[in-house]
Amino acid sequence: MSRLAALLGAILAAAALCGPAGAAPAAQITVPLTIDYLTLGAALKRQIYDAPGGRAILWKGTNDCEFLYAQNPRFAHSGATVVKLESGGALALGLPLAGQCVNPISWKGIIEIDATPYLTPNLTLMFRVSDINLYDEQHRKSFIAGRGFDLIKGNFIPRFETFNFDLRPPIQEFRALAEETAPPEQAERFKQALATVHGVPPAVATDDGIRVTLRLAAPALPAAQPTAPAGQLMPAELAIWNEKLDQWDAFIVFAVKQIGSTVADQQLRSSLLDLLLDGRYRLAAAINQPLAPGGPDPVRVLFLDQWRRLRGVVRTAAARGELGDRALEFLSFISAGDALMAFDEAAPALGARISAADLRSLARIMAPRTTTDPLQFNYEEDPELQRIFGFTPPPKTPDSVEPADSAEPAPAATAAAPTPGAAAATPTPYPPAAAPPARHSSNTSFIRMVLRLMAPARAFADAPPQPARLRRLEIRLRRSVVNERNVDGYARDLGALLDAAAASEIADQQPDPALRPAYRVLVKAAAWQESCWRQFVLARGRVRYLESSTHDMGLMQVNRYVWRGFYSIKHLEWDIAYNAGAGSQILARLMIRAADKTPPAGGLDALARSAYAGYNGGPDKLNRWRRANEPPDKRLIDEAFWQKYRALQEGQSLNILKCEAAWGRTPGH
Repeated sequence: MSRLAALLGAILAAAALCGPAGAAPAAQITVPLTIDYLTLGAALKRQIYDAPGGRAILWKGTNDCEFLYAQNPRFAHSGATVVKLESGGALALGLPLAGQCVNPISWKGIIEIDATPYLTPNLTLMFRVSDINLYDEQHRKSFIAGRGFDLIKGNFIPRFETFNFDLRPPIQEFRALAEETAPPEQAERFKQALATVHGVPPAVATDDGIRVTLRLAAPALPAAQPTAPAGQLMPAELAIWNEKLDQWDAFIVFAVKQIGSTVADQQLRSSLLDLLLDGRYRLAAAINQPLAPGGPDPVRVLFLDQWRRLRGVVRTAAARGELGDRALEFLSFISAGDALMAFDEAAPALGARISAADLRSLARIMAPRTTTDPLQFNYEEDPELQRIFGFTPPPKTPDSVEPADSAEPAPAATAAAPTPGAAAATPTPYPPAAAPPARHSSNTSFIRMVLRLMAPARAFADAPPQPARLRRLEIRLRRSVVNERNVDGYARDLGALLDAAAASEIADQQPDPALRPAYRVLVKAAAWQESCWRQFVLARGRVRYLESSTHDMGLMQVNRYVWRGFYSIKHLEWDIAYNAGAGSQILARLMIRAADKTPPAGGLDALARSAYAGYNGGPDKLNRWRRANEPPDKRLIDEAFWQKYRALQEGQSLNILKCEAAWGRTPGH
């Protein structure tokens, strides 16, 4: 589906909102439509440049020493009514001799043509060539006389003039979409309007693409009916709303994996990861804040924002040639999605919404041969997602998750905080903590560390072996709930666990020693801020993993929605060493991102502040704490973290029980 469908959706929506009511005559609607050069180029490659290696075989002589082919076509603007096409080309006229070619005429360079676009009566965009020039590979004018020039001109121009971009399929697809999603009386108006679509000359070349003009007649609308005031969602409506969130996230994951597995560029993959995680942070917030009466739908706002970012990534990848032979599929997917989003923006008036069927149809445009459900939602680890983004989950501690844990559903609300002084269900003796692990020594520079940590992780399926110290500490802290009697030993072991998790995360990278102290303090301060150094609590007399109202789990409060697919949810819940490792890994990646993105002022401590802001709010919020207009509640959180970070830097100890009493009750507790 082309961008035509999107524009028709917007125009028809405007007609639905503003058109004449009752028996008023139909309104004539003029629709300017721009078909961008990326989409045209992808369609041209699909139609003509279809030989191995992306070549267009234009002519083949009587032997293997005679040929003419073209490759790598590129559209561009050349004038008010003219479009320019440049294409690589190669010509050889020769004879085979002793197993080799003797070529009296051989040329390799650039074929450039000027062409005028036009729209046929049956709504097909085509081109008439007005000029042709030849250049060498340095774009200097080439002169080929006689038969060579005639062969290029006589074969390239007629082949290009067969290229056509048919606008009728998107109109038919949009009609089918309207009939499926709109109420019957509105679908009939769409059907009537689309039956009148016709082209109005001329077609014009612009900086962005070819602009054509379409015209249609929008039928009169019935008188508007008063709408009932908005109210709170009923339980059944809330369940449907939550299902929409799950379906959208599954759809975005499907799209991200399709694009990420095609695109090798790490910068584009990083943009995809940011898009996914930032959207999930917002989804996690939306889950805890259902629709307010009369307010905007936060899910629709998120849909549109994420779609715009996804569209930007795909178009950038297409412009760089990163999409290969799947470029047209991805660009068609984006154009079809534009149509759905335009239709959805008009949904309050049209009574329609993007449906699961719509999202599945979009997915089939992008991946027509897929056999999996693109809306499948679960909390299992996703090896493909881990591989694309270079995530190697921390090692799982054997026996840390018991069969009863796997069978027991997670609580839907915040776990009850333990009563200070209550006995732990599994008391631990807490002998003196062992000496902290030795630090790595290295002459590796900080920049080298950044580059190494940004590189894809080791094979995603092979978790690194768990250090013996981490395993011992996990066993000592397993199912342990802190209380007044065990708090001193618990604090020593928990601090050692966090130190060991941080050391394990950077051990293989050998970073510059200057970074290690800030990173180690960051891990401890984040755990203090997030959970008051607790993985387990007593709830109704039972030991439970700590979970916030927004479904952040355990010691590092790793969110189950944000990080599904990247980590094992059950181990985040019940394996304290795994939870510490996951949080440490996320913080390390964010600290590296902060080093790349944030201003240099503030040094390593500023990197730690930015990493925590991203940990709390998503990768898009790395610089949140630097902004004068930071929301007051977020400023309280960032300031609270900074106080904890500085306190740990200065050697102050954490009062876990005092922290616990305020946890979850005030921003930053």
